[in-house]
Amino acid sequence: MKTSIKYGIGTLFVAMLLMNMVLVPAVSAQTNENIGINAECDDFSIEKEYGTLFLEKMGYSVELTSPIPLNNLEGNVEAVAFSISNGGYIIINVNDLSVPEFSTTNKSPFIDGNKSYYYNGPLAYVEAEELKNREIKTTYIYKKEKVSKSKKLMELQEAATEAQKIQTLSSTSGILSHSLRTWEDDDIYCGPIAAGITLIYFDDYHDDDFVATGYENQNDLLDLIIDNYIDNSGAYSWELRDGLNSYIADRNLANEYSAYSTSFDYNKLMSLINADKPIDVLTNNHPTFDDHWVIAHGYYILTVPYVDPQYYIIVNNGWGANGVNVLMDDYLVSQVWIE
Repeated sequence: MKTSIKYGIGTLFVAMLLMNMVLVPAVSAQTNENIGINAECDDFSIEKEYGTLFLEKMGYSVELTSPIPLNNLEGNVEAVAFSISNGGYIIINVNDLSVPEFSTTNKSPFIDGNKSYYYNGPLAYVEAEELKNREIKTTYIYKKEKVSKSKKLMELQEAATEAQKIQTLSSTSGILSHSLRTWEDDDIYCGPIAAGITLIYFDDYHDDDFVATGYENQNDLLDLIIDNYIDNSGAYSWELRDGLNSYIADRNLANEYSAYSTSFDYNKLMSLINADKPIDVLTNNHPTFDDHWVIAHGYYILTVPYVDPQYYIIVNNGWGANGVNVLMDDYLVSQVWIE
């Protein structure tokens, strides 16, 4: 009987030990997956792998470095920004691995790893120290629900394996025939700048009567706009539209062109880009000044491996940089264009 008892106890001990060996790592992995950010995964390795593969399937072979965590307006880590080896950057949400913003040509706006940053969606970032003494003006809150990141990464890996000959995830895309001017001026608001970039594009590539010869430069055209057509302050879409129409009338072009405004419409944006016409798009997610005008000069739709297509627009960010890719969401509120 003693032999049987010892054997039974020994068997039970080994079984319990094996259960611990199996169950403890599983619980730990599940904890990492659910929490998203903790001591064991704050190197953002899943986000880095996902971002690298995402860009690879967009046709870019790059290395991601220098991860910087980005807080949402509730103070929790919501996203991580990586620098791209060729000088660009990519932002990846730590909860669902969505990519709200990236550029392969512009340097990261988060250049100081010793600072803390708030991120409220595309083009809406501010240093934490600066926000201490500022009023939060936007009602838009950038916050995504948690998903299984391991599963989402695996789906992208499988899509890459099954479609190795496909160099891009985009099934639909378009871009203007020429580059937009990269005008910026710290003393002039984004609305007049967006209007000026739109007008000079039409003058350069559609009708050289759009801008008089003496005004075909940044300083003179922007001064003309803010002195006569669009106030140098925050501009609503109807103010931008009406200012452009007044300008068009003064140039004796009203029989051929008009400015229009509407709520954000991706289908209309695509048709305008396909017709080689830029679109001024209003966002409302910046923490400290809410509204901001950008100029769309391209679009594309990612369909693999996503169940729901991912709609991107390519914009001039209003601060002197083209080629910023931003994911469509509710922060895009209205648009103004000429045709």
